[in-house]
Amino acid sequence: MKKVVILIVVCGLLLCGCSVKKTEELTDAERFANEYSVSDNNPFQYATIDEVLELFENKSGILFLGDSDSEWSAFAAKVLNQVLKEKEVEEVYYFNPESIKQKNSEKHKLLLEKLELEEDYSLPIVYLITDGKVTSSVDSFVHDDFSNSEDNIKELEKEYSNLVSQYV
Repeated sequence: MKKVVILIVVCGLLLCGCSVKKTEELTDAERFANEYSVSDNNPFQYATIDEVLELFENKSGILFLGDSDSEWSAFAAKVLNQVLKEKEVEEVYYFNPESIKQKNSEKHKLLLEKLELEEDYSLPIVYLITDGKVTSSVDSFVHDDFSNSEDNIKELEKEYSNLVSQYV
């Protein structure tokens, strides 16, 4: 009887282990969904600092700078994701500058210069980059008295919609 119970437990563990994806096997959309609590069907692609800087070499795209530890970034990601679905945008670059900020690297300084950011910037920020230049950005909603009220959600949706409409 003991052997049967052990066999059932081992088989159960094997079956469970087979159905769970390892972190390194997740797609970017799945990773982003896990970090930001949005659907797996999202257009966010993780970018390295080098890939972000390449946008400034006559390329175009939407860049979402955020930090999943920030409630504002999580809120913005949900609103932006909804707008991107409505506008049928298939790819948005995602980068967390906090990952290199502490290193005070030359690439971080170059990123700040390209995005015209001060050292004390707040996340999230969404940029539209057209032909290697920032043509629009949205970061104005982050302030002390901001709440998740319907009015603020609608305002943010409108700002994101305007930015994305310039892209599509």
